Amino acid sequence: MAWVEELDILRLQVMIKFERPEYIFFLIPALMAYGVLLAYTRRNYFKLRRILNPVEKGGSWIRILVVFSKFLLLLLLVVSLCQPYIEKIEKRPIEVGNLEAVRKVPTLIMLLIDVSKSMEYGYRIREAEAFVLNLFSQLGDKDQIAVVFFAGDAEIVYEGPPSNFTVDFKAGRRYSAIGDALSLALSYSRASNLPVGVILVTDGGWNYGSDPVQVAKSYGDVPLAVVHVGFGASSNSELLMKVAEAANGWYYEVTWEGLQSLTENLYSEVKYAALVSRGKSYVEYTVKDYAFPQLAIWAIFSIILPLTLVDGV
Repeated sequence: MAWVEELDILRLQVMIKFERPEYIFFLIPALMAYGVLLAYTRRNYFKLRRILNPVEKGGSWIRILVVFSKFLLLLLLVVSLCQPYIEKIEKRPIEVGNLEAVRKVPTLIMLLIDVSKSMEYGYRIREAEAFVLNLFSQLGDKDQIAVVFFAGDAEIVYEGPPSNFTVDFKAGRRYSAIGDALSLALSYSRASNLPVGVILVTDGGWNYGSDPVQVAKSYGDVPLAVVHVGFGASSNSELLMKVAEAANGWYYEVTWEGLQSLTENLYSEVKYAALVSRGKSYVEYTVKDYAFPQLAIWAIFSIILPLTLVDGV
């Protein structure tokens, strides 16, 4: 039930921990010393009571209360030495452009790489490879990637952390089904538990399969960045601009000179949008509250202290 889960979360939030738990062992010699002192003074206490109040009966419950209060006072002192604290999880919103904070939240970055024949022209496939590898250097330690190679069909060739990616970039296949690759990525992102950002890397030479502009219109809350590589024959930047516009995404041109800044800006924008779309645009920080437990201990201490002095010891 939902209310049971909320109760469990609440219990975790208010759980008290100790910075120096080893100090709890001080309680053993303290209790032993207190027990010896209590046994030593007990006989004298009752003798004095009979002399000073020979008629008075009862009152043993007061003695028990005083003894217990002294034990509790001793316990509070030892607990205070252990430096208790309440561990809280605070959620701080990530600001736009805060790349350091963005990197701390796990996200799945899905890359659609065009490996059709037109990507062999000039340095297109090498530009795509350089872009992708440079992008990997921007990703956070908790990020995951899914790499799709597409031509006449689309195939996921790698899933996992970017550090383990070793797939070679080879172009030369027939056709370029950009729309089909976008459809695969959309279905994959809908099924993922992580926030997902999709990045399409192609020369725009669409000649097969679904209309990429129509597919892009279905992206909605799934962020899509379109990266154009190469110029000249079979390169279609206009189509890619339309795809980016249909998905309310971003359009980029790869240049060797601006590769570093391109990947940094693209990663920041796409990942932030992915986090916002899944309601996870925040970073969790663990905060230790020492003040409240110490305040509570000394408040109880001040209440109990007068009671421990009732018997004058």
